[in-house]
Amino acid sequence: MTDEKPRLGPWLRNYARVREVDRRERAKELALGGAAALGSLVVLGGVLLVFVRHPLPTFAALVAIWGIGYTTLTIKRRRAERHERALRESAGRD
Repeated sequence: MTDEKPRLGPWLRNYARVREVDRRERAKELALGGAAALGSLVVLGGVLLVFVRHPLPTFAALVAIWGIGYTTLTIKRRRAERHERALRESAGRD
């Protein structure tokens, strides 16, 4: 046996190279990030204005949104745990 290094394909060599980011691409990323930040601030300001005018319904809506998200997350987590358990049990039977 010889101690030759394994040969890498050209796609793998190119994959390891660090690519310089184009100025235009960087500007697009910054504009998109700025637009997302501005949109978030506008939504937050709108929620704050609605909360000042109608505090109880707004608070109830925010709690409901949180509750729906928490319930969804809990259901997905339990399904994932059951799926992992089923995979482990089926792998143990083989």
